Amino acid sequence: MDKAQPVIQRSGGSKMINAIQKTHFMRNKIVFTVALILLQVSSLHAQKKLRRSESFFGFHFDFHAVATDKELGKNFDTLLLNEFLARTKPDFIQVDSKGHFGFSSYPTKVGYSPNSFVQDPMRLWKAAADKHHLSLYVHYSGIRDDEAMRRNPGWARVKADGTRDSTRAGYLSPYSEKLLIPQLKEMIDAYQIDGAWVDGECWAALPDYSQDMQKGFLKETGLKQVPLNEKDTLFEKWKDYNRNAFKKYLRNYTDQLHKYRPDFQITSNWAYSSRMPEPVDANLDFLSGDIAGTNCVYSAAFEARCLALQGKPWDLMSWGFFPLNFWGGTHTTKPVVQLKQEAAETMAVGGGYQVYFQQNRDAGFQTVDVDAMEELAKFCRDRQRFCQQSTIIPHIGIWYSLAGWKEAYRDKQNVYGSMAFNTGMKGITSLLLDAGQPVEILMDHHLKEQMEKYSLIVIPEWVAFDPEIKTQLLRYTNNGGNLLVIGAGAAGEFRNVLEVEFIGEVQTAELITGAKDLGGMAGIKTRWQQVRARKDSSVIGNIFSRTDYRYVTPYAPASINAYRKGKIAAIYMDLSAAQQQYRNPVFNNLLRKIIAQLIPEPVLKVEGSAEVHTVLAKKNDHTLVHLINSGGHHSNEKVFGYTELRPTPMLTVSVRSLRKPKEVILQPYGKKLDAVFSDGYIRFSVPPVAVYDIVEISFN
Repeated sequence: MDKAQPVIQRSGGSKMINAIQKTHFMRNKIVFTVALILLQVSSLHAQKKLRRSESFFGFHFDFHAVATDKELGKNFDTLLLNEFLARTKPDFIQVDSKGHFGFSSYPTKVGYSPNSFVQDPMRLWKAAADKHHLSLYVHYSGIRDDEAMRRNPGWARVKADGTRDSTRAGYLSPYSEKLLIPQLKEMIDAYQIDGAWVDGECWAALPDYSQDMQKGFLKETGLKQVPLNEKDTLFEKWKDYNRNAFKKYLRNYTDQLHKYRPDFQITSNWAYSSRMPEPVDANLDFLSGDIAGTNCVYSAAFEARCLALQGKPWDLMSWGFFPLNFWGGTHTTKPVVQLKQEAAETMAVGGGYQVYFQQNRDAGFQTVDVDAMEELAKFCRDRQRFCQQSTIIPHIGIWYSLAGWKEAYRDKQNVYGSMAFNTGMKGITSLLLDAGQPVEILMDHHLKEQMEKYSLIVIPEWVAFDPEIKTQLLRYTNNGGNLLVIGAGAAGEFRNVLEVEFIGEVQTAELITGAKDLGGMAGIKTRWQQVRARKDSSVIGNIFSRTDYRYVTPYAPASINAYRKGKIAAIYMDLSAAQQQYRNPVFNNLLRKIIAQLIPEPVLKVEGSAEVHTVLAKKNDHTLVHLINSGGHHSNEKVFGYTELRPTPMLTVSVRSLRKPKEVILQPYGKKLDAVFSDGYIRFSVPPVAVYDIVEISFN
């Protein structure tokens, strides 16, 4: 037994002890309460649904319901869906509500559906989104709607021959007021959806010859007749009128939906992208587009750069499969390594990323490889803090000429572009990326505002230009800038400032070009402008009459000359088609050599591999060098999938800088790299890149 403890008999001792105990209790209670509040705030923050501007990674599901779909919702496996969402942890999901065929995949009271519901699929998707604290967007087909046009032929676009379109609504028709807007309001009220990804819009737009459209056009232009086809010289003016009508249609429904619910977030698929290269003048909350088909790594690289400077949050969507039939049928799953490459091309220039899988015919979640998608999600999340809300450091800009785009589309019916076009612009972008150049795409409005920030502006085979911008470009060169004109026709537009002799007209010919210091010779069938150099220009490469270095012709494939304080270079043949059909390193080396002479001190130089795409960006005073392994068979149309990607060799990187770095870290691994700072450059070596690595350079 322990000895009894002495009893304290001092006067006031018990009161003092009680006071001390009470003070400790109150202090602990306060600490506990504060900790609990912080925990609750942290939990609420972690569970907060993100707006699209805050989102980075998501999934898209649709299936374009048809009249024969039966027992919708019957086999909807919520357990599989919840496991998928728990493991992949996206920021948002997009699900089908109405596809191109016009049938809604939820029990609508406004539109048309198969009317065969065992369960309400939309309610099941909403429950899953709420459980995982995800924003829920709906996929909704806009202009393109087969069933609405069948039931309401007066809503349909009128063709040039006076007949009605069976698939597309007219811009001025009651379609948006009677169906599109009411249906989206219906889903806002019934399911509290957070937004809509409206499909079948600008890429599906065609001229509308309705009476109201024709009257408006004739009144505005003073013309007596509406052009009927692309052979009419005024057809482009008619397409411009239709473009404005489409944008009014777009602004009307977005404004009405924002008025109905101010926090509703909406976009129109491919609006203000490569297919619509104009300033954003509709109240869209974000921009987005879906990458389909083959060669998607290059497609993602191109499309991302078209969206990056448009001033809106944006993302790109990869199709997670290859369809044997583009509009349906059997699918081949796309391996995760290809999706990682597409994600890399998107994230590196500051965009968000999502992956598309189809739903089952009952609108339910279609089983996908959860292990692969969890791996992809981790790949993206590991790089998110270096990519999201970063900005590209200006260096080389490629001019996306609106006038040139319109000229290229002159013989097309499309009001805006479809996914099959833009091959010239895309091909030159791919060539520059394969030449290791960090490039951005500048539409007219970007170029006007930001031209002086760039070391080099590239004109990629356009033959029509805004004369004001062309004058501004020459003034930029006069003041010390550099200009590279690529293409037989494009070079002719600048003949007055190129120190070469133009011979004859542009012709289509089979050529042999190259040089020993360009890595050999390359055959090419292309449009070509014969030129001879003058004394004030220097020639890059040769044109040969035979595959023999002795048979050099007097014609120059490319030239460089001084223009006041700057320099102008030109390549006198089209290269984009060759890049798309039969890539050859000679063409990449030609570009490298020209650019090296135009910019002897580039902001970024990466040596060691010809299969690395580069992006130079900044975030929070940190410089970021993005290195993407562009290898693989993605450009081979006969290859749908590959699971192996050979790592690059060791890379040597040089970054121009006015400051000595504090540290250089290989991310997302946190590995410190040894770096040397001298002659205004930070130089370091990078281990082989498996898919996509980032070098973070900090200065303080």
